[in-house]
Amino acid sequence: MSAWVNVGPLSAFPAGRGRAVRVGSDRVAVFNLDGRLLALQDNCPHMGASLADGKIAGGRVTCHWHGWVFDLESGRGSPPAKSWACARVYRVRVEDGAVWVRERDRDPHPPDDDWPRPIEPAV
Repeated sequence: MSAWVNVGPLSAFPAGRGRAVRVGSDRVAVFNLDGRLLALQDNCPHMGASLADGKIAGGRVTCHWHGWVFDLESGRGSPPAKSWACARVYRVRVEDGAVWVRERDRDPHPPDDDWPRPIEPAV
């Protein structure tokens, strides 16, 4: 079963940039897109470059090695990336100033949500 991993304080993820973190055995690139955190596998499916080092524009990241482009929300590649190229997407949460990334599911039928404690709605 997958778990949520604390990858650092929100202040460590500046707007408009990516940062590589370790989540279980995976390297994950966490991007701050105008205050919204999104996460993809850190290695480009083409040749393995760090996507965290890529350029962010228009909701996409461009790999700094060969210019392959990936959507930050879906992980889908777009030209010049090949049609088969996708970057794995990870779920991200922010709570109490900390950034949490969910490990990749190992179970083919994971529970809908395994967040360690319920978040009560604001009253």
